[in-house]
Amino acid sequence: MRYLRKNKVMHLLFALLLSGTLTACQPTDNPSPAPSAVEPFYSLTREDSRTEPRSPTAVSLDDIRDELLITDGGDYVLSGRLSGGVHIRAEDQVVHLFLKDVGITAVKGPAIYVESAGKVVITVCGGTENELSDGGSHTAKDTDACLFSMSDLTINGTGQLRISGFYKDAVHTKDYLKIADADLTVQSKRDGLHGNDGILITGAKVAVESEGCGIRTTKSGKAAKGNAEITDAELSVIAGEYGISSERNVYMTGSSAFIKGIVENIHAGGEIHIEEGCLRNE
Repeated sequence: MRYLRKNKVMHLLFALLLSGTLTACQPTDNPSPAPSAVEPFYSLTREDSRTEPRSPTAVSLDDIRDELLITDGGDYVLSGRLSGGVHIRAEDQVVHLFLKDVGITAVKGPAIYVESAGKVVITVCGGTENELSDGGSHTAKDTDACLFSMSDLTINGTGQLRISGFYKDAVHTKDYLKIADADLTVQSKRDGLHGNDGILITGAKVAVESEGCGIRTTKSGKAAKGNAEITDAELSVIAGEYGISSERNVYMTGSSAFIKGIVENIHAGGEIHIEEGCLRNE
C-alpha cells in the first residue's frame, strides 16, 4: 500500500493503459517468428542455478542496526526485517544470498548494494515472501536502484520477491542480469529491470510496472553485450517509455508475454526475434 500512496500518478497511467484508452500503446512492431538459426545469447552457470546453501552463515536482520556489511564470499541465509541496507564489498569473491521471509526498507540508499564482488546470486527460498524497497533519495553516489550491483547479478529460487524502486530503478546492474525460475514483482520510478551488459529471463514469472523502461539493456560493442533474452517465462510489463529496450537484439521463445509501453512496446538497436504465440494482448 505504501507504493500506491507514493505513486498515484504512475498507477493512473497504468490504469489508462489497461483500459485501452491510450491508443498509442498499441503494438508498433510486428516481429516475425524467431528463425531456428538464432542461438540463445546467454546461459546459466552452476552457481546461477544453485538454490541450496552450502555451509551457510545465518543472519537475522532483526539483530542488525542500519547496515549489514558483507566482505567475504560464501553463502548467507537472511531472515527478518531491516530498516537500512545490505552492503556487499567482497572484491572478486562470489556472494550468495538466500532470502527467507526478508523485509528490507532502505531510507537513503539501496536495500541491497553490491559495491564489489566477482558475482552475486540472490536465491528467493521456496514458500517465502520477501520485499525490498528504497527511499525517495540516495546519499551514496550513482546508486540509482533499490537493488544495485556493480557486478554480475542473478536472482533465482521459487519464493516471492517484490522490489519497489521509489528513487529511480528497481533493479540495476552494471554487468549482466539473470533471472531464473523466480516469482518477481517490480515497481519503479524509472527502469524496472536494467542490466547494462545484457538480460536473461528464463523459467521465471516476472511482473513489471515502471515509469521509465520496463526491461532495459544499454551496452553494445561485443556480440554478447546488450541483448535481452526471454525464454520459457511468464512476463507482464507496463511501462511509461519502452516496454523492452535493448541496445542490440531481443530474443523471446517459449514464453507468454504482455508488453505495453507508451513510446513503444519493444525497441531494439539490432533485431527482434519473437517466437509465434509468445505475445498476448491482455
